Amino acid sequence: MHSLRVQLGVIFVGFFFLVSGSVLAMFLAIRTQTSDALVINVAGRQRMLIQQMTKDVLGSEESETHRWALPEAAGIFEASLEALMHGGAAPLGPDQTVDVPVALDPDIQASLRQVEQAWEAYHANLEVVLASAPGSAEFGAARETVEALAPDLAQKADVVVSQFEAASAQKVARLQQMQLIFFVSALTLLAIGALVTQGRIIGPLQQLSDAAERIGRGDLSTPVRARGSSEALALSRSLDGMRTQLRASQEAHRAWAGELEGRVAQRTRELSALYEISREITSRLDINHILRSVTDKARELLGSDVAALCLLDNTGQVLNLQSVSGPLEIVTTDRLSAEAPAARAVLAANRAVMCGGNGCPGACDILAAPYRRSQLAAPLRVGQRVIGALCVGSQRAMAFSPEAIGLLTKLADPVAVALENARLYEQAERVAMLEERQRIASDMHDGVAQTLSYLELKAGEAAELAEDGRGAEVADVLDRVRDVIAQASRETRQVIATLQEVATRRHALQEQLTELAQAPTGNSAPVTFTLPPRPLFLPPAESEQVLRVVREALLNAWRHAEAEHVALRLEQRETEAAVIVEDDGRGINPNAPPAEGGSHFGLSIMRARAARLGGQLTVHSAPGQGTRVSLTWPLAAALDEAQPAALEAG
Repeated sequence: MHSLRVQLGVIFVGFFFLVSGSVLAMFLAIRTQTSDALVINVAGRQRMLIQQMTKDVLGSEESETHRWALPEAAGIFEASLEALMHGGAAPLGPDQTVDVPVALDPDIQASLRQVEQAWEAYHANLEVVLASAPGSAEFGAARETVEALAPDLAQKADVVVSQFEAASAQKVARLQQMQLIFFVSALTLLAIGALVTQGRIIGPLQQLSDAAERIGRGDLSTPVRARGSSEALALSRSLDGMRTQLRASQEAHRAWAGELEGRVAQRTRELSALYEISREITSRLDINHILRSVTDKARELLGSDVAALCLLDNTGQVLNLQSVSGPLEIVTTDRLSAEAPAARAVLAANRAVMCGGNGCPGACDILAAPYRRSQLAAPLRVGQRVIGALCVGSQRAMAFSPEAIGLLTKLADPVAVALENARLYEQAERVAMLEERQRIASDMHDGVAQTLSYLELKAGEAAELAEDGRGAEVADVLDRVRDVIAQASRETRQVIATLQEVATRRHALQEQLTELAQAPTGNSAPVTFTLPPRPLFLPPAESEQVLRVVREALLNAWRHAEAEHVALRLEQRETEAAVIVEDDGRGINPNAPPAEGGSHFGLSIMRARAARLGGQLTVHSAPGQGTRVSLTWPLAAALDEAQPAALEAG
């Protein structure tokens, strides 16, 4: 039985040759028709030349033009006849020739010789016409002879043209027959190829496809058989061998499928538990709770007897025990050097390490020896930084599977993040508490402390007036004291409201400054405003700092400087703003030590508020020359009247 490849190769090669032969035959047909067309054109032109020469002979007596045209026409006729008989170049037009093949047909050659004989007689009389004078007897006899010979010569030329046309038609017919033979042969080869393909390829492949479908459905008992080429038989044997192997594998699979199912279920339970543990510890910010929970959950998750968690101290050289889960006797010490070989091996690892006996590089020496027979230890990493280690141990040898290494590693990663988040949260709480204390101290100084200082001064003034017996002035001082106490009460309620974080509507800074300067304070010194027309809206935190600085400057001008005029000016520039408070009071010495000026603590608080704004506080003053306080701070963005709603929402 021949190979399918050989059979198809023979069919394809035969089809290739048939197509090539058909193309070659068509090319030859086109070339032959072109050549025959040229020959027929040259032969057909001979009759035209005969008619032209005869016409010129008949008109040569009346016009010399006809006589001059005769030699050229005779030369073309004679050269074309020579080319038709013997092959070669034939004149086609002015300065143009065409190659004419030799006529191989004997009948055509005989007809051409007849034309040649007739042409010799015709040409001899042409020579007489050209050599004789018009009107002479010789001229007249030659002209009559030419006229008599012309029809016979033309008739012989027509016979030659007809023979050339017939020969060309025969060539085309033969080529058409060849094309038909090629076409029929190609169809036959295609039919043979289709039969071979169907019987030796498609049929066997369909049988193999059905067998593969049966195998896919789980039918591994039916043998695979296919008929066809040797290749199809080889494929059938391979597929049947695969069926046999699959059947054997299926039987073997049933033996350990139950065990694998159990392992998968156990792995699923472990991952679910790991997820629950990670979610619990990462959702809490209490470090003590996280430490207790981690050791308990690690012990439960890995089925160990003990679990311990150690954290590095600030120097990074000592591991301190932070949490332990298990019997009381499991801990031998609560401190371990981070440079010890065991600790260094754990902290330098990228994942949990396993230990199965004493002297293991991954052993955790904090645990008692009986619990180090089987042990896992994982570093607690936050990015590239190690903050401690998590260790589990068991009294049983080989208590932990290789999968437990990945499980403890997966647990250690969220534990480290949770501990770091809790530490950062506690640190942020401490910073926030310190900032809140500083803010409350500043508020108390700006409000209650200033008021008490002012009341102390006024009480002394009232006492001096009472000793002098100036009761009316004492009453006036007491009225102002009452106003200041009422103002202090309002300020105290405002501080309480601020601590309660009650949301209030945002106001432009110009409006808030005006309200602040016009609030009753027990002093009648007027405030002159210079405020830009464009409203300036600030975030609440910035607005509060600016108002506190301005209020401190105004209170200093009213209560301590005894100013008669106070000017308040707000300037808004492209990237910064400035507020200036200027008075004509007693002035101070900004460089004097605190013992000489009671307002220096207030200046330090004002400078601290300016620093919170990222700005600068400048004080220009001298005794007896008034005071100018200037606060300049950068604007985070260009804020205009279209933004108050956005600020409220923020």
